Amino acid sequence: MHNVVEAAAARYARSGAFDAAETHPWSEAWDTADINLNDALASRLGVLRGRSKTLARNNEWARRYLWLSKSNVLGPVGIQLRMTLDKRNGDPNDRVNDLIEGGWRHFGRRGNCDLTGTLTWRQVEKLCLLCREREGEFLIRLVNGGPHGLLLHVLNPAVLDVNLRGEYQGRRIRMGIEIDDAGGPVAYWLLTVQPGEDLFSGVPAVGRRHVRVPAAEIIHGFDKEEPDQLRGYPALTVGAERLYLLKDFERSAAVASAHSAKRGGFFYTPTGEAPDGFADHLISAVLDQARAEGRELSVDELQALKDASSKFNTLVPGQFDTLPHGVQFQKFDSDYPNVNYNEYTKACVRGFSAGLGMSYATHGNDLEAVNYSSARVGIVDEREVYKFRQVELVEELHERVAAAWLSRAMLAYAPFRRLAYDRLEQYIDAMSWQPRRWVGIDPVKEAQANEINLRLRLTSRRRIIRERAEDPDEIEREIAEEQALYGDLDAENMPRPNDQADDEGEQDNDQSTSGRASRLHIAGA
Repeated sequence: MHNVVEAAAARYARSGAFDAAETHPWSEAWDTADINLNDALASRLGVLRGRSKTLARNNEWARRYLWLSKSNVLGPVGIQLRMTLDKRNGDPNDRVNDLIEGGWRHFGRRGNCDLTGTLTWRQVEKLCLLCREREGEFLIRLVNGGPHGLLLHVLNPAVLDVNLRGEYQGRRIRMGIEIDDAGGPVAYWLLTVQPGEDLFSGVPAVGRRHVRVPAAEIIHGFDKEEPDQLRGYPALTVGAERLYLLKDFERSAAVASAHSAKRGGFFYTPTGEAPDGFADHLISAVLDQARAEGRELSVDELQALKDASSKFNTLVPGQFDTLPHGVQFQKFDSDYPNVNYNEYTKACVRGFSAGLGMSYATHGNDLEAVNYSSARVGIVDEREVYKFRQVELVEELHERVAAAWLSRAMLAYAPFRRLAYDRLEQYIDAMSWQPRRWVGIDPVKEAQANEINLRLRLTSRRRIIRERAEDPDEIEREIAEEQALYGDLDAENMPRPNDQADDEGEQDNDQSTSGRASRLHIAGA
């Protein structure tokens, strides 16, 4: 008995350690199974993708999320290559840097980088980003060929058969990926279908044909959330149920509001029979249509027509006709549009935005009650999310494609034959990527902050320029050209945001002198 009491006390102590581990009557539906993500994706990835694509094509909020992703992660010019190769004396190697950057731009032209000959590098970037958000992953096959020795084949992620499971030469195949003992990809088993064919036309998974492609020829990018995760899942599925229910609610509310704006009601008689003339009119119309189509109604169709002819309602924007003798009218009233669904809509969109790292003001396109401070907090936070996704895309896509491109282009692209192949790794290490950056929320204050940081030697001009997604070397060359044409700018008389005309009385001579001195100090720094 004593042991039983001790065991019960121990169980009670353990159960009180975590509230989330308790199963109360009100939390019985809370799933407690520790399901491996790969097992969940193997059975549900197709459903997730189907619903994600439906949202992307038909739901305004999902569509806006994808537009914001394209605009903020890539921007109008995409993620730019910046070469930072130095000479042996430490000076920038402008000749090699310009050569490689120019070669990358040539590779990115239509017909030079894509196997189909229809895409530019900018479009490849966009497709990979959209696939990553909408399908959960992107897939590129590296193919030898083209003026640079490399062509990219952007694949529909669905060709990587999620239903394929088995073994090959002692290695496991899971969701179409052949993996080694450590879980690393060895090969990808792709469905042998052509673009535009129906992948799921009824052919069972065991009967489909596959082609085995070594992992070295595949770039497979997705957001990896668990150590052994093999496939990605769509970002749009987080909060997708909210959007589906919201769309259904808004459609129903819109229809109800339209109906309530009309005069609705029902005709009925004391005996329950159809009003005189109504049934005859309905039956005649259906019979005439059937004759015009050259067919006769079946027994079931005639019975359905008879049943339908005894039920009538009307919904018109004007007045009703004069009722036949013995027919009465029952009015129908709706609560719409008096029912306010703005708060419900806002709650659904806010929850969906939170799951994607977006501020509601931006994603919800709702600036009605937003002030400067709250907008700044939300925008700064979501921009950090965009920066994180930019880094992930660079690591998954740009760095891998650029390394494969340069190793082949040094052998196939004529202008690169001047480069030393034994320095390939140095060239690759000198590659940096400049993603899109944003205009400041308050440009004047940010310019003043940059000025102070420069004076305190907390930053550099080059760093500030790169934060604006511009090329410091290009700006330096343009300034030199302008100086040669127009001469030096008069730094002392340059306008300053804090400078005011003397007649406004907002700034005394000492402050103006101090401002000019600080500008001269920075100009000479």
